[in-house]
Amino acid sequence: MSTGRRWTLPLVLLLTVLLGWVPAASAADDAGAGEPAAADRVVVIGVPGLVWSDVDPTTTPQVWDMAEQGSIGALSVRAARGTTCLLDGWATLGAGNRARFPGPDDGLPPVPLPTVPLPEDGPGVPVPEGAPEEPADDAVEPEPRVDTSLSYCGLQERIAAVALDDPAATVQRTADDEGTARFGAEPAALGAGVGCAAVAGRAAALAVAAPDVQLERRVVLPTDPAELTAFLDECPLSLVSLDHLTMAGRPGVDRTDDGTEPLPRAGALSRIDEAVGRVRAAVAELPQDALVLLAGISEVNDGRPQLHVGIATGPGFDTSGWLTSASTGRAPYVQLIDLAPTALRALGLDVPASMNGQPLRATADRPPLADAVAALEHVNVAATVHHRNVSTFFWLVVGVGVAVVVLGVLVLGLRGTRAARTGPGRRAPDALRVLCLAAAALPVATYLAGLAPWERTGSPLTSLVLAVLAAVVVVTAVALLGPWRRSELGPPLVVVAGTLATLVGDVLTGSNLELNGLLGYSAIVAGRFTGYGNLSFGLLSVSALLVTAAAAAAVGRRVPPERRSAAVAAVVLGAGVLTVGVIGAPALGRDFGGVLAALPGFLLLAMLLTEVRVTVVRLTAILAAAVLAVGSIAVLDWTGPAAERSHLGRFVEQVLTGEAWTVVSRKAEANLNILLGSPLAWMLPVALVAAVWLLRPGGPLRTVDGVPPGGLAPADAAVLRSALLVGALSLTLGAAVNDSGVALPATAAALLVPLLIWLAAAPRPGTPGKGEGVRGAADTGPDDDPDRVTVVSRGSTVWNA
Repeated sequence: MSTGRRWTLPLVLLLTVLLGWVPAASAADDAGAGEPAAADRVVVIGVPGLVWSDVDPTTTPQVWDMAEQGSIGALSVRAARGTTCLLDGWATLGAGNRARFPGPDDGLPPVPLPTVPLPEDGPGVPVPEGAPEEPADDAVEPEPRVDTSLSYCGLQERIAAVALDDPAATVQRTADDEGTARFGAEPAALGAGVGCAAVAGRAAALAVAAPDVQLERRVVLPTDPAELTAFLDECPLSLVSLDHLTMAGRPGVDRTDDGTEPLPRAGALSRIDEAVGRVRAAVAELPQDALVLLAGISEVNDGRPQLHVGIATGPGFDTSGWLTSASTGRAPYVQLIDLAPTALRALGLDVPASMNGQPLRATADRPPLADAVAALEHVNVAATVHHRNVSTFFWLVVGVGVAVVVLGVLVLGLRGTRAARTGPGRRAPDALRVLCLAAAALPVATYLAGLAPWERTGSPLTSLVLAVLAAVVVVTAVALLGPWRRSELGPPLVVVAGTLATLVGDVLTGSNLELNGLLGYSAIVAGRFTGYGNLSFGLLSVSALLVTAAAAAAVGRRVPPERRSAAVAAVVLGAGVLTVGVIGAPALGRDFGGVLAALPGFLLLAMLLTEVRVTVVRLTAILAAAVLAVGSIAVLDWTGPAAERSHLGRFVEQVLTGEAWTVVSRKAEANLNILLGSPLAWMLPVALVAAVWLLRPGGPLRTVDGVPPGGLAPADAAVLRSALLVGALSLTLGAAVNDSGVALPATAAALLVPLLIWLAAAPRPGTPGKGEGVRGAADTGPDDDPDRVTVVSRGSTVWNA
């Protein structure tokens, strides 16, 4: 059989399994979700700054009752900038996609206020209240006061309070903004779809003020019940902005948790609840069915990003359930971009292709409201702790990598000296190996820490740190103390296999460890809510390839030589089918780029271990197979209902509508930003330094006089080299096709570099003498099979795969 035919059947099998997984994936995504129901009217109430810890039956009885009757969720308000401010929020809501009001990302920098009249301004310039008199010549110049009112979100709140008299012009400026265009958003698409909107509050007009839209505007919400009912009856769509929390504090030089002061916040919440009650009473007077959506639309003042309140009541949501949507794929998480598609779908209108959000749905498995609100508060704690500390953790990962490499250079550089052979220096390599295993266990420990309910403790950050450290200790102890410690590669394989098992087991059980894990994804950033994040894929790909290579080598040494190639290929391709299927299935990994990166790695590994010659043509065929596999999954996902599509199917839709370049260019820009600004990017220079040191002529991982490093048998060393080579290919492809860029191989380096130094720190045996194998084992002599490298390692014959 020719080489081409030999690979045809495995490729067809691989694609068949992948494609057969898709229908079950779509069904799994929708399990327990109710169908969206039609409504005659939609009322959207936006409350900037509202979080679930604000909601209780005493302070906010109306909001509490609304939550009791409807469906609730944790709302990510992420717009087109890191912190979503008031106008960003309304622009994003109306676009059904991430948008931003044009202006500086963090408002204007704080500026000093003059304490005396400036000469060029003349005597007519007022001195700020409380400013000191002009100092005498010999007096000390006082520190100028600092104006922070335009810092962070203050600028947008000031504009919303006194400007926006021409919302259509502001919508156009928002559409022209580079950040908005990067996401392909069309501001006010919601208004364009409905054609008529009643708006109370200046800021809310940004969601609907498209050309030719009939706007009925009120600067404030009408207080007269009859007038309010008439106002809500003017158009099928009404939007109400309750901005009381923006006035419960003011921006400062330093960020705060919620941007408000406790006493003013309590008063603002009382007024918000009263306004919500009036809106609900007016809606009850309307003759038609109305869907009411309440959303904590943005942060306020100098508040840091959080998850906010999301409530839906009315047709399809009177289930006392959790909210979810296809854009998140899990309850109780929803996004601000989901509200516009929800409104359009409820009104029986088409959802434009520019909207990346998906209609909200309700599940029926919510606990009693008090327990549900407590759970949503814990969800917010987990999200905020992750969001505010992940950058520090990335620097810690880089620091651990640097420490391991530096200690490796110092300890292994002294090997063979008198100081290393006597006194405490004798134990330095052993201590270094323990440290290497602990460092390699750090990535998987960040996921295992999620098994502890650290977000429910009084000090969640401290509890998270302790949980990670405990997981590191457990994984290291298991690797060092089990029976596998007698094998040369036993302890590192245990760490790698543990990483693989954790990542696969987690995605099979709902990605609970991935969400808000330190190497997972953030519900606040809202890149994804289920499946594999890019950093996790970096760990998954190298660990799966290493474990597969080890398993294939183990099988290969136990079968007759004539069946060795077929057995090894079967193991590699079988593992590849399962791994790539888990990565790409919309109900599991949902990783578009992961399939493109992982599939070539497994196919190349099969070629290397079965000694199939690698050519440019065959490499091209491997990459084409990967593109075909992921394209087939995406097309089948796209053929399902629009509201049920994952990001794979939505990308196909964007290709058909000509918007795919927006996605591709945004990912490329994200790649560049990570290369230049992410702390994890510094792990790559660390890995490069380690590689040069380990693999230089005469380096710790070079073969000396025919003896591989770490006491490995030659066949094992060859298998390890093949696995590392295909791992490098997979990581390179992953960095190219995912928006995390170099952070993906950098995360994998956090696992691999310590393990390679662990191997380099192993006692190096002397060159075997005649009739003596590695470590003095008896050599059985040459074998008649030219493809067979025969050594004896603890009684096992190893074939060169």
